[in-house]
Amino acid sequence: MFSLIIPVHNRKELLPRLFRSIRNITGCEAEVLLVDNNSDADTRAVLQAFVDESNSSADNIKASLLTETKPGAAAARNRGLDAAKGEYVYFFDSDDEISPEMPALAEALARKENADAVALQVQYISPDGKAMPRHIIRTADPCYQIVANNFATVSLFLRREFAVAHARWNEDLRYWIDFEWAFRILLAKPAMAWLDGTYHRIHQHPDSITGTRFADHTDQILATHAAIHHDIENEDKNEKLLRSLNSRKALYAGHVRHEGNRRGAHLIYNSIDPTIRTFLDRLRLPLLYRLSAWGVPGLWRCAL
Repeated sequence: MFSLIIPVHNRKELLPRLFRSIRNITGCEAEVLLVDNNSDADTRAVLQAFVDESNSSADNIKASLLTETKPGAAAARNRGLDAAKGEYVYFFDSDDEISPEMPALAEALARKENADAVALQVQYISPDGKAMPRHIIRTADPCYQIVANNFATVSLFLRREFAVAHARWNEDLRYWIDFEWAFRILLAKPAMAWLDGTYHRIHQHPDSITGTRFADHTDQILATHAAIHHDIENEDKNEKLLRSLNSRKALYAGHVRHEGNRRGAHLIYNSIDPTIRTFLDRLRLPLLYRLSAWGVPGLWRCAL
């Protein structure tokens, strides 16, 4: 059995789409943990109706409605993780559609490979309906997570015991929380397996919680980078990781400058740690910043 953990804050109009996809899960038993995070009464009624229906009619799906009053998806996901009873856990979002075959495939692969984490590729659905795969690089090197955001929330299917020990969510963050979460998972050196194929329908829409402009989130970007730095310090200040973080800061300072926020760009760039810059870094980091500010794509490849 696996536990599917889904935080919910309102959006009652999108929940039927999610629930249809959950009802179609086949080949395994699912514990569905819906974590209400201060939703309105109408949304909570929709959640309760799904729980009641699932528990009365579905043989392979048992659902529960939990409550977490601390605002934020991180706290809600931790609440779900604390309640989970499945051998594996998988975090999902309330506005997307899960592939019905994926959990059984991931669970079988995890058992076969004795894996702590199964990585999978997902697809994004744009507002006009176009499907675009979110490519992942088949590496567990945390440097790639720093510079390329390799793994997102829905990219990792985890053994519950490993998740409890290494994959709790940072409740102090409000932006890029899955970026920092996945980075800590990779620092723990999980036994990894890779699931072939592309899964789910991850919907992009204008009212996304985090939005689409980096320039609007300078303070949150600085906070997440600081959390990553703290994570690295707990790994004896690994110089390779710190240099990768410097590269990321140069890249995202350039992104923010490209979007017109000069002050935010300077704040991010000036947060680069000067104590671990090599001679080449002194040449490379300003170049990464300038090219990113000009809108050059794919620069993460030059940042490793």
